[in-house]
Amino acid sequence: MVIKKYQAKTEEEAVEAAKKELGDDITVIHSRNVKPKGFFAFLKKMQVEITVAKEEEMDRPQNTAKETLAQVNRLREKAEKDTAPVPENIEEHKAEVKTDAAVEAKLENIQNLLEQKLINRHSDEEKEKKSDKAADPADDDKRRELMEFCRLLYNTLVENEVSERVANELVDDIEQNCPDDMQMEHVLSHIYQKIILKFGRPGVISPGENGPKVVFFIGPTGVGKTTTLAKIASKMRLAQNKRVVLFTTDTYRISATDQLKTYAGILGTPFHIIYTPEELEENYAKYKDVDYILIDTAGHSHNNEEQKKDISEFLNVLDKKAECEYYLVVSATTKYKDLLAIADAYKELADYRLIFTKLDETEECGNLLNLRLHTGAAMSYVTNGQNVPDDIEEFNPQAMARGLLTDPASQE
Repeated sequence: MVIKKYQAKTEEEAVEAAKKELGDDITVIHSRNVKPKGFFAFLKKMQVEITVAKEEEMDRPQNTAKETLAQVNRLREKAEKDTAPVPENIEEHKAEVKTDAAVEAKLENIQNLLEQKLINRHSDEEKEKKSDKAADPADDDKRRELMEFCRLLYNTLVENEVSERVANELVDDIEQNCPDDMQMEHVLSHIYQKIILKFGRPGVISPGENGPKVVFFIGPTGVGKTTTLAKIASKMRLAQNKRVVLFTTDTYRISATDQLKTYAGILGTPFHIIYTPEELEENYAKYKDVDYILIDTAGHSHNNEEQKKDISEFLNVLDKKAECEYYLVVSATTKYKDLLAIADAYKELADYRLIFTKLDETEECGNLLNLRLHTGAAMSYVTNGQNVPDDIEEFNPQAMARGLLTDPASQE
């Protein structure tokens, strides 16, 4: 596999440069903004750097199991090193070193499991050999080794709570489309890239084109909607210096209202409690000159039709008057079946994107992939703690794909 970096003014130009050199069959595995270097760097604009991967022709001899494991390990280390973003400050660097070390330790577990299975395989083969003299024993060995590796990948995905249906689809694609002599590092790379493609690009909050962008945060009670809104508002104000207004339609929970009011005071942003859809429309008209209006909504049971009707009225009142985006906030700790019911209920109310909270409270994150594929909704943000505004980040499909291919027992 060839892994290379390209820089250009835009991601499109960088991709075009990569295709010109490597051909069209490339996969973008990482993208980031980079600061120009040199004496006059402060006069230059930011550039986009992409990391791309391209499969090489597999015409070299099949490696031994031991060599294959070593190659997988080298590939993983190279990908980790090549795709790691440059930290902006020393604190980010410390956090990133810790993250990379954790990822490396987790991925190492797959190699250990594979090595143990390959050691034990030979004794099992003697019991299962067929008496077909015409078959090539070498081909049988290659096929069994591929199937064994696929079973290991399948079990790892399921243990990370990826649904059996999704795990089967990923592994079946390998078994059906990959040649028997495909080397294991290529198999691992293939399924890693498949997971990234299934997650797709994250869809985050973007500025409005004609007036303020109105952003609704919807979801069940107790998943962290108010805290998530506060984190995003804080980053908009402190990091981007945007003009932000906070609304809440949650008149049921006094604590949530007081919490958001406190954050608004700290950030120096206007705050309003909205009791009716008409009030929402009236207050929106007062803030045509701001950048963002963030709206916290009441959580409700996805089975309560009356509450669903109430929230629907708030979501629809600005439908043709403002640029609106909707974000369904759900917890990564919620059971799979409950997540599906919640997602389906809210899909009747709005075309949303997904925010997952409480990633710090679970070791198995397969539900992120499950819900993404079930709803077709774009991933946007994930949170991993209560600290405002630090414990939130844009969804990273590369990091999540690595996590799903890691034995959850090795995660701390």
